Amino acid sequence: MREYSSMVLRLALLSCLPIFLWAQQSCEGLARLKLPGVSIVSAVAVPAGNFQVQNVSGPVPAFCRVAAMVTPEVRFELWMPVQWNRKMLAVGNGGLAGSISYGAMLKPLQRGYATSSTDTGHTGSNTNDGAWALGHYERIVDFADRAIHVMAEADKVILRAFYGNAPAHSYFNGCSQGGHEALIEAQRYPRDFDGIIAGDPANNWTRHYAGGHLWSAVVTEGEAYIPASKVPLLANAVNAECDELDGVKDGVLSDPRRCRFDPAKLLCAGADAPNCLTAPQVKAVNQLWTGLRDEHGDQIYPGIVPGGEAGPGGWANWITGAAPGASGHARLGIPFYRYMVFDDANWDYKTFHFEGGNGFDSDVDFADAKLGALFNATSPDLTAFQARGGRLIQYHGWSDPDITPLNSLNYYDSVTNFMSRGGNHGLKETMEFYRLFMVPGMQHCGGGPGATSFDMVEPLEKWVEQGVAPERVTAAHLTNGTPDRTRPLCPHPQEAKWTGRGSTDDAANFVCVIPPRL
Repeated sequence: MREYSSMVLRLALLSCLPIFLWAQQSCEGLARLKLPGVSIVSAVAVPAGNFQVQNVSGPVPAFCRVAAMVTPEVRFELWMPVQWNRKMLAVGNGGLAGSISYGAMLKPLQRGYATSSTDTGHTGSNTNDGAWALGHYERIVDFADRAIHVMAEADKVILRAFYGNAPAHSYFNGCSQGGHEALIEAQRYPRDFDGIIAGDPANNWTRHYAGGHLWSAVVTEGEAYIPASKVPLLANAVNAECDELDGVKDGVLSDPRRCRFDPAKLLCAGADAPNCLTAPQVKAVNQLWTGLRDEHGDQIYPGIVPGGEAGPGGWANWITGAAPGASGHARLGIPFYRYMVFDDANWDYKTFHFEGGNGFDSDVDFADAKLGALFNATSPDLTAFQARGGRLIQYHGWSDPDITPLNSLNYYDSVTNFMSRGGNHGLKETMEFYRLFMVPGMQHCGGGPGATSFDMVEPLEKWVEQGVAPERVTAAHLTNGTPDRTRPLCPHPQEAKWTGRGSTDDAANFVCVIPPRL
């Protein structure tokens, strides 16, 4: 492993230099900027108008586009608008990263932010590509822990050089792997950002890739494979039994933990047919909902929950796939274990043992011991982030078929328990700087039958800059890009409840309340 500490220290010192030591530079002049451990690859002034990079395009204000690299190979871009709002908003990645998130940078730039993104220290053919990690532990370190941090440090130095002053506020926004990056920042690098948004975070990394990805791929193999054509069958049956438990019939479960649907109700009376589930398929659904447990019955990683199975972002994409073995879980789980855990390009996930004292739980222990300390952003201690005034908003889709929403609930509960320190005020103290919003009917980072279109950046800004904590966030359901239903998202443990008056398609007719205990 390379020695990074001296370079990181030099960057940290540079980012703390007083403003008057910096002279404002032109965009092109930044190409000559000399920084320890940072190479400026290019600095180009981009005029206002339509801008296109790779497959991303849209209208942009005039901005300075800087491409750079932090030693050894953390590539990033920083886009700095000429008309700057004095804020920085860095964006996260998805999957196994390997490219700059240009699409996520466009909107912040349009809103006046200086915005940045990194490939996290490697290039990949797609976000499921893990071959870059084999024999390159330093790349694994950059991806799992370091890249966002050193990008944030370099960003602030370059911003001072270009604008002549530092950002008044710095923010980070990411979902999935970006949510993992967000919680890494809050836990390990609390001074990098004033406000952080962590969406559907893959923060319990080693357990998720075992108990989420590999487990889901294996339990739906062979006779247990559930074709995409049968997913609506399950989704409709779940809705028929559980939809109205929250008082509103809308195809959305406000809290799927209340749903007690038994998939055995769909069991075929005879041979396999399109309108029923075979016994192995019923077992697979139960295993997906139950999650992975060891031979003693202890939970290794929680399962997904009922609701929102249908649709392009549902089970057909993540769990069942267009064909056996083609699911998102298999595509992501296999590269992690093949190239990072077992260091074997020919490793076969079917050799992963699932039962017995030397079985699956032992392989989980191996992954935990080898990479858990590096990957897992599960520390409940956020006191350093809290002490410097940081604010954290986390959200998670209740219908996420990739990263179980129970993972976010478990992490949030661990923080409130830590904050209580044996007392009874952990939730109150936690909500002063950290709030979790569960999104009914949202699949992985978006989509699904619920109101899943929302903006967490503005509420975070108000919290950081004005001290106004988000008591509810309005979300919309879109049909062909047009809102046709709005609902409030409520900070956990509250949920939205219809008042019984007015349209159930209008968020104004809902209140945030703490529901009865499950």
